[in-house]
Amino acid sequence: MLNLFNNKKMIIESDRDSVCMGDDMSRHNKFSEFPDKTKMSELIEELVKIHSISKGWAIWAGSYDTYKCITDSDGNWLIDKNTTLKTFFKDTKKYVFFDKESFEKKCKKETTSNGI
Repeated sequence: MLNLFNNKKMIIESDRDSVCMGDDMSRHNKFSEFPDKTKMSELIEELVKIHSISKGWAIWAGSYDTYKCITDSDGNWLIDKNTTLKTFFKDTKKYVFFDKESFEKKCKKETTSNGI
């Protein structure tokens, strides 16, 4: 019974790039509430349902100046996808962006010299 009162929620703002000309006639940002124990993989799965995006988009959080990459444009996770929202957003603005162009090169999975 005590768990019912300890279940804290976070409000996450999410947004995306335009998908076509004229798409910017209205805002795309959405505010969603999630338990702070939600895993990042579950968050992204739910946000993808909300936003009209296709494969090949980088996903990052925070702000344009201080951001954390989540996935690269190839869909590779750049963080531990089992990280909880509470841990991930402890020092990051609660904002997730699906980026088609500008962060494509910034959010890249690093490979070793043998390509792995």
